[in-house]
Amino acid sequence: MSEVVEKKEGIDVEKLEEAISRTRKLPPSLERVVTFAAVLIGIYEILFIFNFNGAFYDMLSRIGIKLTFLLYALQSEQGEAFVLAMILVIAFLLYPLKRSKKYLEKVSLMDYTLIALSLIAMFYLFFRYPAYARTADVYWYDVIFALLSIGIVLEATRRVIGWVLPTVVLVFLIYAIQNVGFNWKMFSEHMYLASEGLFATPLYVMTIYVFAFIFFGAFLLKIGISDYITEFMISLFGSRPGGPAKAAVIASGLMGTVSGSSVANVLTTGTFTIPLMKKAGYPPEIAGAVEPVSSTGGQLMPPIMGAAAFIMAEFLGVPYNKIIIAAVIPALVYYSGVYLFIDRETKRLGLKGMPKEHFKPLGYFIRKSYILLPIVAITVALVWGIPAHISAISSLGVAIWVAWISRDEIRGNEALYVGVVLLGTTLMFLGYGWQILLATSLVMIGLAAVKKWAEFNEKLYITLLFLLFIAFGQAIGMSKENLLFLTGIFGIVFSLIVGLISKGPGGRRMYSATYESMIEAGKTSTAVMLAAASAGLIQGSLTITGLANSLGYKMAAITGGNLWLLLIVTMIFSLILGMGVPTTANYIITSLVMAPAIYQAVHNIAPYNQLVPGFGTFIALLAAHFFVFYFGILADITPPVALASYAGSALAGGDFWKTALNAVRYAVAGYIGPYIYFTHPEMFIITVKHWTLLTTGQVLYDLFGTLLVMYLLAISFTGWFRKHLRIEWRGLAGLVGLVSATLNPIAVGSSVALVLLFRFLPEKWVVSN
Repeated sequence: MSEVVEKKEGIDVEKLEEAISRTRKLPPSLERVVTFAAVLIGIYEILFIFNFNGAFYDMLSRIGIKLTFLLYALQSEQGEAFVLAMILVIAFLLYPLKRSKKYLEKVSLMDYTLIALSLIAMFYLFFRYPAYARTADVYWYDVIFALLSIGIVLEATRRVIGWVLPTVVLVFLIYAIQNVGFNWKMFSEHMYLASEGLFATPLYVMTIYVFAFIFFGAFLLKIGISDYITEFMISLFGSRPGGPAKAAVIASGLMGTVSGSSVANVLTTGTFTIPLMKKAGYPPEIAGAVEPVSSTGGQLMPPIMGAAAFIMAEFLGVPYNKIIIAAVIPALVYYSGVYLFIDRETKRLGLKGMPKEHFKPLGYFIRKSYILLPIVAITVALVWGIPAHISAISSLGVAIWVAWISRDEIRGNEALYVGVVLLGTTLMFLGYGWQILLATSLVMIGLAAVKKWAEFNEKLYITLLFLLFIAFGQAIGMSKENLLFLTGIFGIVFSLIVGLISKGPGGRRMYSATYESMIEAGKTSTAVMLAAASAGLIQGSLTITGLANSLGYKMAAITGGNLWLLLIVTMIFSLILGMGVPTTANYIITSLVMAPAIYQAVHNIAPYNQLVPGFGTFIALLAAHFFVFYFGILADITPPVALASYAGSALAGGDFWKTALNAVRYAVAGYIGPYIYFTHPEMFIITVKHWTLLTTGQVLYDLFGTLLVMYLLAISFTGWFRKHLRIEWRGLAGLVGLVSATLNPIAVGSSVALVLLFRFLPEKWVVSN
């Protein structure tokens, strides 16, 4: 292995991850219980929530087999209760009552009691809900189970996430019960039986959409796509000045298309990039800051954004595929801003590139670039308007197929198999061409028979299974969506079967990757599911008290309707809340409390009073929710908590505070950008009604002006243009950059003029001695 993979440099990454996630080591017997619960989540999601039974019935009915029992469907609240029951089991086993040694070493009687109560409370709702849905009757024993469920969820949330979110929830709940005159039946119905509290929109979105993406991302991580992306970028940029840092920026951005977690990105990509940055000459506090900033931006990066983006889509009534289009320019600006800062910092430090012999040859990564096909597939599927969960599951099928053909230890002509995968994937998404797929299968069998470029092995078997299944689905006239979905689901089955019968190490590894990704998805979803359930209680409190409709007016009145004051207060509120609340819950709370106030301040002003073209959502609301979303994410790198910066500083062995402050500097595009996008909503792209030369020019001007702002601020903060700048010139660059954030033509013109001055004035006038 190359020096690139010398990851840990004395840092125990697993222990660091445990410290951040608060988990404990379990004995094998209890680890099996966690595994069983995680697998049950995956199976239930696939069978009932993703509607596998309906799609499978459709397939069988087309060949004359009508198994009507497959049409049995459970209500969404029942599915959420089942998933939440398994999540609670995982939470109480993995996360101790306290973080002291006594509780970390073993599972206590209290934990077992809470697990039993969790199962009772959730399965009570599972079986009780159909009767409630018919009659809407509420009994006193419903109240008991409602209060029990709320208490258990809050305790699990405290263990997994910390005390801040449960405390905030309790404040809202106390206000709600007082507001309804201690009517416990009304309170319990709203928070437990109706789809307004525990089982409100946030948890619904987590179960039906987000879990599919978590599963997809978990599999890609298991097959090593994060290592591939990171090593590829390092091979591409590593020999250039500041190469490891620039590679970290781009690799983390690409990793953000796979994983929506800032800390997870740091702990995967950072174990490669941070040691390399230190070897290249970056101080620990800079190396440890670059990675968290880059990784945090992953939640802004389409196509797989943070979980909050899916909830935003549901709140706004705008499809997720439009949300990712709206996020394109902000994501581009964010990473461009980080790149510009790193470029200035590199030149200030006078760093050089690293010798090419430290990296794998670039040709190797170009040859293996088809590994990125699943990311291309999910992007195309989402942009085409295929439902989000179907896009994720179908792309998971592509990922499984690609992973099998990428195994070098399984014989077969790589170029041939890549061509077949590209052909099969393209025809699968187009929805026609089954005759071509059938002919291709026969050709592959023939080549294997004569041992020309193919052999009868795992690589051929998995390819034939995919080709023949897609051809079969098209031949019997299945809808494109059902075929895409079932191809992904059966892809999991194909991988498990072929891996199980495989006698070679490559096949066994693929079996493990497929199986373990389902387990990892269940574990990973614990935090976001509990955050969503808890935040749903806040949503329920606002709706039962009427605050959901009046809070916006009240907040607008408190700030005097001043837009800038509202935006600044919202930013501060979100950043402070983010110190103890994860991104998803932060977004939900802030969007419910502050976004309506921002909307009230601008909803009568053009263009905010116009609808997003094709939807019934006002541009004011879209802009307000995106503003809230961005600052909820930036809390991960904003001190004093800054978990992503903490992980980066630990990996780099640097001072936390210096690392965190550097991270804030490098992420200036994240702190200033939301104000620019809010005041120039055409940058969201989907807000433009008619694309003309004028509107296109306006968006391009906005993008140019915003990038120029980031460039001037990078010069100001680092003090480097071509050499060290005098303090007065640095101050001027910062001032002009901030004023140019208005995108006023005169200000932007002044920025251009200032850059030209730096370029052409005599050095003695601008360079610091």
